[in-house]
Amino acid sequence: MRLSKGIDLLNALIVVTVIAAFTVAFILAINAFGAVSSLRVGEPSVNSSGSVVEISFPISLSNSGPFAVSDIRVSAELRDFDGSLIASASSQPFSVPAGARGEQHYLPIRVALSEIPQERLSALFSNARNLTLGATAGAALAPFVSVSVHLSGDIPWNPPVKDFELGDPVLLGYNSTHIVASIPVRFENSADIAVEGTVNALFVDADTGSEIGSGYLEVDAPPRSEFAGELQFALRLPENASALMLEERTFRCNATFGFRVFGIQVYSVTSPFELAWGPPVGSPYLGSPSVAPYNSTHSMFRLPFGFTNANELVTLDGSARLGLEIGGSLVAESAPVGVHAPPGSAFSGELTMLVPNWALSAPGTLIITLETQFGIASVEVPVNG
Repeated sequence: MRLSKGIDLLNALIVVTVIAAFTVAFILAINAFGAVSSLRVGEPSVNSSGSVVEISFPISLSNSGPFAVSDIRVSAELRDFDGSLIASASSQPFSVPAGARGEQHYLPIRVALSEIPQERLSALFSNARNLTLGATAGAALAPFVSVSVHLSGDIPWNPPVKDFELGDPVLLGYNSTHIVASIPVRFENSADIAVEGTVNALFVDADTGSEIGSGYLEVDAPPRSEFAGELQFALRLPENASALMLEERTFRCNATFGFRVFGIQVYSVTSPFELAWGPPVGSPYLGSPSVAPYNSTHSMFRLPFGFTNANELVTLDGSARLGLEIGGSLVAESAPVGVHAPPGSAFSGELTMLVPNWALSAPGTLIITLETQFGIASVEVPVNG
């Protein structure tokens, strides 16, 4: 009988212990769940160092229960609007004491620009969008309880290169092989990170596909600022540069502008590009020639000429010369006449030469030769033909 009563008492104690254990576990679970479910994420702060951007999120938790909650870990994932992972991070384990309210910790997410695919990086640098932050908090009261909660929300992303614009090109100078010009570049850095790098330009002939020029612009745009600068570039002249003296031309090419930040290509755009070239010898004309006796064997031949410098950049300097060719032989030639025509100006002059009297009625060719910094160009006019 006594043995039976002892067994009943033992069984009762076991039942009480199990109930107590379950009760304690339940209380601890409620305590832990209350703590992790109080997870709140505040407004992020952004810092950058070289090609690494750190987005730091403040997280806060409260614990209204009677027990401290230990071994809390918070993990977070930052995803693009299409769900693609940009970066992730996890916190070190920490504890929240009983009765704590709004205890704050920070979870930094490091974004390495060099590890983001080129297409996605270009979109992030040029387009405003919402990113998604997913955060998970887990807590344990070893060895009894482990609980976790998850929350997510949108975070506005402001692009560092917003409204990238190119202005109209302006001619700056030239030499025997290249034209030098500039093009205005502007954009808004609407992000909280600095933009330091270069805009590189590559120009390819639209007809031949060959590279004809390049240029670059250094960029330093602090956070929340507007940037404006002039990108200088050089375009290679055609081999027959003397043709540019008389011909109006439009240089047509495809221009690729690449934006490199901290040595990483973050943005690229290709667009048609045109640069107008006005002829330095535009609208040339010859006046009415006149002939006057000079002596018994020769006459003085006079020919007015002129043109308009239709180029916005070039001051044309050189000389003009007149010759008369008959039967393939040069029978008369003038002294050179100096030519000086600033941009947009009109030039007029007169070429004079002594011509043998017999040549005045013979079929031949007048040759007007213009020699300038672009080379030599000639115009032939048949006479007495």
